[in-house]
Amino acid sequence: MKFIIKELVLWLKNGNKRTIKFEANKVNVITGDSGTGKSVILEIIDYCFFGSKSRIPDEKINDNILWYGIKFEVNDKVFTIARGALNINRYASKQYYFSAVGDVPDILRMNIGENELKSIIEREFSIDSNVVVPYGGKKIKSGSKISLRYFFLFNTQSGDTIDHTEVFFDKSNDVKYVEALHRVFDLATGIDNVKNILIKEKIENLEKELVRFEKKKLALQNRFNIYEKEMRNLIKKAKEFELIPIEINNFESDILNLEKIIIEIKDLKSSENLKTFNTLQDEKRTIQRELRNLEKFKDQYKKYEELEKENLESLKPVEFIKSNYSLIIKHPEIEDIINILNNEMRDIKKEITAKKPFDINVEDEIKELKIKLKGVMSKLEDYPLHEENFATEIQKYIFMGEIKTKLEFYRNVDSPDFEEEKIQQTQIELKSLKEKLGKQSLEKELVINLLEEFIGNYLRESGEVFGIYQDYLPVFNYKEKNLHLKKPGALVSSIVGSSSNHMFMHLCFMLGLHELIIFNKAPFVPSLLILDQPSRPYYGDKEKKQENTKDWMEIPADDKSKITTAFKLLNTFISKMNINYEADFQIIVLEHIPSTIWTEAGLENVVLVDREFENGNALIPEWLI
Repeated sequence: MKFIIKELVLWLKNGNKRTIKFEANKVNVITGDSGTGKSVILEIIDYCFFGSKSRIPDEKINDNILWYGIKFEVNDKVFTIARGALNINRYASKQYYFSAVGDVPDILRMNIGENELKSIIEREFSIDSNVVVPYGGKKIKSGSKISLRYFFLFNTQSGDTIDHTEVFFDKSNDVKYVEALHRVFDLATGIDNVKNILIKEKIENLEKELVRFEKKKLALQNRFNIYEKEMRNLIKKAKEFELIPIEINNFESDILNLEKIIIEIKDLKSSENLKTFNTLQDEKRTIQRELRNLEKFKDQYKKYEELEKENLESLKPVEFIKSNYSLIIKHPEIEDIINILNNEMRDIKKEITAKKPFDINVEDEIKELKIKLKGVMSKLEDYPLHEENFATEIQKYIFMGEIKTKLEFYRNVDSPDFEEEKIQQTQIELKSLKEKLGKQSLEKELVINLLEEFIGNYLRESGEVFGIYQDYLPVFNYKEKNLHLKKPGALVSSIVGSSSNHMFMHLCFMLGLHELIIFNKAPFVPSLLILDQPSRPYYGDKEKKQENTKDWMEIPADDKSKITTAFKLLNTFISKMNINYEADFQIIVLEHIPSTIWTEAGLENVVLVDREFENGNALIPEWLI
């Protein structure tokens, strides 16, 4: 993807504007003293391209800035993106300015939302709904859209990475980006393409579908086995009762005959003996129920009479009192009480001796029912010799109810055979897709070999800087996404020492990686490489003010020669991309070295950006604050 940063623009709070211009197809070097903000340029570019957090320092930089912006060319279009400064709590701003023609006004106002702007830039990165994560992780969901930010992992080598012994990509402390690297690497380098991603997604879906089919088939098989066992037992019993033809020994035909029985069950007639027996049994139960009710009534009425007799006994003293009343002191109230009690006693006598308050004679009714019951029992005694036949007849009808219930329960049970066709079709499709990926897998090995070949070319161009490892071969560890060196003829990689060797390994790896991307015409990765102080192994880390930091005059001639070799590699790479591949490429280097490194070496593709950051000149010069 053609991608050239043309300008980095800073809008200051005091109204001033700082612009740093870069050239296409050049190694753009920003060099100067430590603490002047060179490394912050990498952070600003990352922030403008939707970084959710940033290490842009407040002091000298963010405290003085209203907007950060870059003007860049992408696929022959010139855009300008600007983003508001980090707020007081260092939260990333949601304010964006965008120009589709590259305008850089003096005063900015938000004119676009982040999602809308991302959508515009994603189109230039060839990212659409089909460019998705092939498999998930802890932070990244399978099938989610790939972020354009993941492809910037191939464009930078920060100070923490450029001479690392094992890590070859930035953001290695962020789990999300580590996962992203492994998931977009094939797509970014051209090992894979969107078509293959869709094939892989289809394969994953088919494999899940196949598992579902197999589970369903197993469940159906288990259910069908139970169904078949139950049905065979029913068929056996049905033949014992002579409900279906005995001579038929076909499972499906027997089931049809069982279903026919259920349809015709209303027309089936039981034997006359069974009908008579059932009628007598019903009559017997009715008589017994009536007898129980009369006996209960008789018993309750008897208890009532006994209670009334007890009440009568308790009132007998009243007769004595009344007959001897003359011996008692006469008083009207006493006389009234005696009369009341006497009347009550007379009523109880009348109740006990009177006719019963119902029209039936209970005793006679009970007697008649017992005679009737005896007659029914006598008739039932005519059937003992046929008791087993009656039991069998009853069981037969109970069994027909069982047939009906079980047939209804299992009515929707399908044979697992019906899934076989779907399973076979899915397996055929899966095999075809995997064969296509098998070819792609073979091509993957060839692409990795090509990558190692490209890296090997740059290792050889580096010459004697590798010392004893000069003739070693590059080995790319695809799983870990890093580079090793192997002695020719050896089976395993060597343990390489020296931060100088590690820096050159990083440099050769990134150049070889970008040559592979351009060779494969992979559309997703910008043709850009930003390096933060490749001279770090020789110069010391002045940004971190280490005790072993050196001045240029203190650096040995041999180390200066190695720095020059590094810039020669970069210079040659630009020419190779322009001439051999007819491709544009831009490199930005943030350094401490003097410009004499490339001017004395005659490196025509290396240029100084702005002027050296010293004597007050910086990312934000003193005279602008």
